[in-house]
Amino acid sequence: MNGEGGIGKTTIAAKYYHTYQHEYIHVAWVLSEKSIANALLLLAVPLGLQFDERQNTGERLEVLLTAMMNLEKPCLLVIDNANELSDLDANYQRMRRCSNFHLLLTTRITHFEQAEACSINGLPQDDALALFEKYYRALDDGEKALFFQIREAVGGNTLVLELLAKNLAGQNRLKQRYSLASLLADLQNQGLLQLSHSQTVRTDYQSRGAMRHETPQAIISAMYDLSGLSESKIAVLSVFALLPAEKIDFSTLEMLLQKTPKLEEHLLSLSQQGWIEFNEANKTFKCSPVIQEVVEQKNPNLKRDCYALVKILSDKLDFEGDHHIGASYDDGLIFASCAKKLLSFFPIENGINLDLTVLNDRAAHFYFNIGALEQSLRMFEQSNQNATNFLENEPTNIQIKDIKATTHQMIGEIYKKQDNFDVALSHFQSSNDLANQLCKDIPQNSRFVKMLALSHQKLGDIFHLQGSNSKHNYKKALNHYKKSTKQIEDAPKKIFSNDSYKTDLAISYNKVGAVYFSLNLLEKALPEFKKNYYLLKEQNQKFPEDPFIKSHLAKSCLSLSEIYTAIPTLNKVLPYLEEYNQLIKDIYLEYPQNPTNKHGLANSYLKLGYFHENKLQDKNAAKLNYCHAKTLYEQLISSYPIYEDQRVTLNWLIARLSSD
Repeated sequence: MNGEGGIGKTTIAAKYYHTYQHEYIHVAWVLSEKSIANALLLLAVPLGLQFDERQNTGERLEVLLTAMMNLEKPCLLVIDNANELSDLDANYQRMRRCSNFHLLLTTRITHFEQAEACSINGLPQDDALALFEKYYRALDDGEKALFFQIREAVGGNTLVLELLAKNLAGQNRLKQRYSLASLLADLQNQGLLQLSHSQTVRTDYQSRGAMRHETPQAIISAMYDLSGLSESKIAVLSVFALLPAEKIDFSTLEMLLQKTPKLEEHLLSLSQQGWIEFNEANKTFKCSPVIQEVVEQKNPNLKRDCYALVKILSDKLDFEGDHHIGASYDDGLIFASCAKKLLSFFPIENGINLDLTVLNDRAAHFYFNIGALEQSLRMFEQSNQNATNFLENEPTNIQIKDIKATTHQMIGEIYKKQDNFDVALSHFQSSNDLANQLCKDIPQNSRFVKMLALSHQKLGDIFHLQGSNSKHNYKKALNHYKKSTKQIEDAPKKIFSNDSYKTDLAISYNKVGAVYFSLNLLEKALPEFKKNYYLLKEQNQKFPEDPFIKSHLAKSCLSLSEIYTAIPTLNKVLPYLEEYNQLIKDIYLEYPQNPTNKHGLANSYLKLGYFHENKLQDKNAAKLNYCHAKTLYEQLISSYPIYEDQRVTLNWLIARLSSD
């Protein structure tokens, strides 16, 4: 019987042993440590054997097996915890010579050609709950949802659930000191071996006759011993300690472990030894959260083994505009999760490691682009604090000022998305102040010129959003947007590539036009939108594969469709809406795993449908576009829970289509 440590193999073997022992003439149970031979030799006492002191272990084992072969059949021998593959290889055929014995092994080894295998998995959900309640009777109905999250967090490990329940019962015997919610938070934030409340519990797991009295962490930690593994295999397991405790494609592991010699051999060997789970059909590997925790705690070379991933993950999470160019959405989630865990191994206290800073920045941008704003915010705030600490000792460091300015900008953008405009404005102003300093320090640096222009745009965005409260805010927005435009127009052309200059300038024109549009100064807005459109059109023709240019050209088309609707010049609206839709579709087809692109395409169909219905009175065209939008919104909500707020739009589409 095979399965991970603590899953219940010994319990099932014991059940068989006690249920059927009356059907055997002789029964024996031995616990193997690292040697099956040494475990078997303990049977010499009940068999009344004595050995010659000059005999070695192998010779003594032959004497023992001969005595066992002469016992009247049927007999039963249970060898518990036979986890060493080389040891099993060396002794299995010897034991099979005892044909009068049924042989039952419990092991973590997943594949052993000479023996039939029965895989033991964790208890089903309801049974796991019953076990937990057996040891923690204070569990009430309102906490059961938390229990199921705890079960998932520990990979459904039977022993771990039992130990956690016993620990809770002890902690809360007279009054509640440790809630299920606190336990779950510990598991999610600190890990299984770092519980904030822990006391000794009793267990018979590998107790050798007497009950063990130890903390859950000590018992769990002792379940797995890394000492029998080579350094290269431990290094592979260290990477699994970073990964989500879910099935990971071999192709993804190849990307992450591209510098590991004999990768396939190590993965299959670790799988056979029960350290990781291998799915032959899907070519996926998975490591249980219990083993992940043990490896993280017991490997003294964890940082060294994982540091090679810093550059690999940075490359995979590289981004261009709103699109990550190094990874699909699904792989990106894995890489960002790895980056977050990896960064936790390397707290930056007295300085900044550039490689780690780049990784943190790219992971934060990934979370930002998929809409995981809270995670993105925490990572950007960490980078900002690191930069602040560093500048206290080196206040003139240009590189760190750059990092701080950028993180202020991204933090402000997140608060803006959350409609917290006051905090966003404060961060944008800090970014603007730092960008001004950097431009004064190095006036010919194109990055800093662009950063200053962008910081004015961000300030303008806040005042523009608050313009409905006061027209004075619109004037402030216009002032910042014009400063952004002038910053780019006045920059020496030699410090900008011509193409970068044109794209940045086009975006700035659109910002100015947007304020005029909000002020209903359509005659001033239209020329700005046109300048924006023609510059981006030129750039798109020159660089048709550039997603950043393409996405801003799409926004330009949308701006022109809106102003021609307002003028109104309806015959010019539809071509721009259709071009907007086609550009968004092109981006989506190139990056189909990015949910932002799917949302953008759904929205473009929605706008087309609305225009056909309400301006052109073309119900058939409206219905066709609404159907496309509905399909995309359904896919979006089903695949990406962070878009659940779009269900309102989906319900409107369903109602609108059903009314026809």
